[in-house]
Amino acid sequence: MEQISQKITSRISQIRDVTKPYGKPTPASRKAVESGSVTLPDGSVLQVDDVSKEFAIALSSHFEIDEIQAFILLRSFLYNEGLSISSGSSSDKSLVEELIVAITPFYYSERLFLLRVLIPLFRAQENSADPIHAVATRNLPDILPDGRAFADSLAAEYMRKAQESIPNTFSEDPRAASRWAKQNAREQLAMLEVLFWTMWGYVPCEGELVVKLLEAAYNTNLGSSQQNSTLLLDEEGTQILQDIAGLWMLITIEILELERVAEPDGIEISMAPADKTLYTASPDSLRRIHDLVTSNSGNQHVCTYLGWAFVLSRIGAKITDMKEVPASYRSFYDSTHTYPSRGKEREPTYVLMGRVALSNDVGLFKLLHNLLTTSPLFVTAVAWKAGSTVTDPNAIAFRSVLKGEQSSSR
Repeated sequence: MEQISQKITSRISQIRDVTKPYGKPTPASRKAVESGSVTLPDGSVLQVDDVSKEFAIALSSHFEIDEIQAFILLRSFLYNEGLSISSGSSSDKSLVEELIVAITPFYYSERLFLLRVLIPLFRAQENSADPIHAVATRNLPDILPDGRAFADSLAAEYMRKAQESIPNTFSEDPRAASRWAKQNAREQLAMLEVLFWTMWGYVPCEGELVVKLLEAAYNTNLGSSQQNSTLLLDEEGTQILQDIAGLWMLITIEILELERVAEPDGIEISMAPADKTLYTASPDSLRRIHDLVTSNSGNQHVCTYLGWAFVLSRIGAKITDMKEVPASYRSFYDSTHTYPSRGKEREPTYVLMGRVALSNDVGLFKLLHNLLTTSPLFVTAVAWKAGSTVTDPNAIAFRSVLKGEQSSSR
């Protein structure tokens, strides 16, 4: 276990940085590589021969990563996969160009592995019987001293990637552009997996954060709105986007904390709540969440729509039992009622929302059935067959979230 912790400790800055895990080129790192001697993050010193210098600097320039990290990447590639490239009369490419082509898939996979490191740590922290529970509880606070800021950074980087254009270096190479676009989408998927586990038990679902995550989900239409969508039309690209949509559904249900809200004391209506870490502690956040959810009632959003209807029903039940209701909560509660024609009683919005969500036209149960039987998120065999890059298919937490959603529809 100590060895695992040491491995993690030397990579904390990489694991934490979701934007530039391999850094960016710097004069100091380039000078170190060119000097022939580099000090690695774990304190070890390695010698750099002339060939490695040339390769490392070329990789740093091509991938726009730190020169020392490029050298580490080169050594890792040679150790794990070897160098099976050739140059000469049979090729119009230089040895360096061939190396870049050969190492690109390895580099792409390493980026995904870095993102995924946090997933087993989050899971282990929640389970005291997990073999690496002690490792997780020891290292997570050092990796993520501010969980809220990390969740913010994940959402921001996800949005940036969804809107990112193909780099100019790939613009004239359709195959390279397609590989880049799919890698970009895979990293979005991995980030959403990490975000799911971050919100599962590490970061509280407080108002501002819930609003931000819902905005990210709706603004990208659950991931289908991609800058490079035309490069994701084949079977593989379509599968990645479907997995992204499935994860967004789970995340937007998860952050509503339906099981907690369902508890008798799950919601506190007070101007000075004892627990301010749940979004219901902020009437302003409730209003913003309500506006977001009710403005996005399409079929793909029906799970979140129904989940929010359940939250509103619980808030209504809580307020109805109170003798005195804070004005801000009363204002929000009153705004969630419809005003029908004269002679009829007004109905709570959650009643109408539930009626809409459960109508045959919306197809809630068909959507849930498809998720549970055909999505790599819930069926391991499907994940293997489809070649999905979902890290942990059929996780118990995924099923727990969806079970909470199904309970709210009863």
